Amino acid sequence: MNIVRNPKQIPPLLRMAMAASLVASTACHAQLGSTFNAVAISSDAVAHHAQGGLLNYRETTDANGIVVHQYVDSSGTVYAVTWRGPAMPDVQSLLGTYFQRFATGASASAGAVGLHAARVADGDLVVENQMRLREFSGRAWLVSALPAGVSTADIQ
Repeated sequence: MNIVRNPKQIPPLLRMAMAASLVASTACHAQLGSTFNAVAISSDAVAHHAQGGLLNYRETTDANGIVVHQYVDSSGTVYAVTWRGPAMPDVQSLLGTYFQRFATGASASAGAVGLHAARVADGDLVVENQMRLREFSGRAWLVSALPAGVSTADIQ
């Protein structure tokens, strides 16, 4: 894997988004791969169920208008997260222990997908991120943790 050692080699928009992800405020979230604790989650979280209860996620919207979905399996473990809004969410908070793998992979693959998009696939972790005209969106999931009957197309 070719790792970018000079931060100036990372496209400016990606550098900005990564920096913003470290300082942007979001509602309290369970981290990818951790157990969802309803007590720790903001009171404005709304539970959604689809596909006959097979697909369960919690939706929150923070003060900046960033909408986050946390997909949880039957045991309450977060296996995927998605985000969209006018700014980047605190991706480090959403990815938890997987954040460093994302950051390293994003730096190494800068420009490989496109100027305004990044895709990191590192073992079990997949993260996709897009930036378009004040609209930031992305999704992350753990491949081996997807419940039976749930595909990556369901994570939106």
